[in-house]
Amino acid sequence: MSTISAPRPEPSVAHVERQWGWFAALGAGLLIAGGIASANLFASTLASVFYIAAMMLVGAVMQIVHAFTSHDWKRRALYLLTGLFYGAAGILAVYDPVFSALGITIGIGALLVASGAFRTISGFVDRTKKGWGWIAASGLLTFVVGAFLLSQPLVGLWFLGALLTVDLIFQGWGFLAFGLALRGRRRASHSAPRHA
Repeated sequence: MSTISAPRPEPSVAHVERQWGWFAALGAGLLIAGGIASANLFASTLASVFYIAAMMLVGAVMQIVHAFTSHDWKRRALYLLTGLFYGAAGILAVYDPVFSALGITIGIGALLVASGAFRTISGFVDRTKKGWGWIAASGLLTFVVGAFLLSQPLVGLWFLGALLTVDLIFQGWGFLAFGLALRGRRRASHSAPRHA
């Protein structure tokens, strides 16, 4: 008499399954961070701007250091100027994070308007294909969101914080669900009868 059983996972899969608790804990931590971020979207926006500014300053330092590794003086000058301008932008973001948040939001709004317009046009160009309306509708929605951001610049005071909040919450749910799925998979593989 034979029995049907679930195949034993590969060693690397088994290792990941044993780590299910860490994935679930990461998810719970990200959910908590998302909850904290949602409590004050303005503060979350400022934190986002400071993070962006810090990364810009790190990038500027790396570009300036890179400039001095070049043996050609024209390239060195170009790399040095690039790094200095990038650093100046990072310093401006730290100096006036509210202005930076508004500028970033306006930039995102402009890109959404352009992306939405091109996606809407793409949908209409492909109207002979099934589902073209969904593409056109999603483009139109993206266009409207971008136009809203451009027409209401003060939205920038909470917009980046809202993006951060949504991202943290979605990441949190994703890691939590993944960790719990690994736990279920591990339990199922351990309760399955083994072949002799």
